[in-house]
Amino acid sequence: MVEGVASATAVTGSSMIKSDANSGSLGYLIDSMFRRNVSPSAGSAKGEAVLNQAPEASVITRIFITTLRAASLPAEDVRYIGGVVSYRTGLTQQEAEKRVNDTFARVQTMLRETETAAREAADAARKASAYAALWLFVSLLIGAFVASFAATIGGRQRDL
Repeated sequence: MVEGVASATAVTGSSMIKSDANSGSLGYLIDSMFRRNVSPSAGSAKGEAVLNQAPEASVITRIFITTLRAASLPAEDVRYIGGVVSYRTGLTQQEAEKRVNDTFARVQTMLRETETAAREAADAARKASAYAALWLFVSLLIGAFVASFAATIGGRQRDL
């Protein structure tokens, strides 16, 4: 059963992690780290400049994927990603590192939720198949009883 849950988690987790950094839930969370607090009066040029971060997002996505099962990001990765986020958003290094740690925690939460959903789906499938097997067995027993009873009646009518 553990292998089944692991493969189900891999399948459902793959929707969270896509091959490129611009798609899937992980791409969304990575992009959310680069958001600036843009006021409504600011021009659209600042907002458009923030969207061109594909190389950094790809590197950060690979870092997140590599360390996803760990409890936290290594300090050197937090510093590196924090520096990139700080440069792109204008945040201080400490604020950027906090944003990185918060985003990594959100990614881990999403992964745990995905694993939990996969386990629940596997349990539901196991229960449904056990229930179906039980009723199939009962129906076969009833069919065997009805066939035996019909054979007995048919034999008596033949002898008359």
